[in-house]
Amino acid sequence: MVIKTHFEIGKKVRKTIEELGGTMPENLPSTDSVKKLERRVKSDDKKLRKNPDKLSE
Repeated sequence: MVIKTHFEIGKKVRKTIEELGGTMPENLPSTDSVKKLERRVKSDDKKLRKNPDKLSE
């Protein structure tokens, strides 16, 4: 019952997106993974700690 309801709601959501002219989820651009973003933030943080003058740029 729950799986059927989930499927039906998903179908209605997709139909509504299509009717409104929105971008379907599979056509949206992909984003970086959370892990990749966490590594980037950590790396940037280390760089700023070594050279705080970069912060004002």
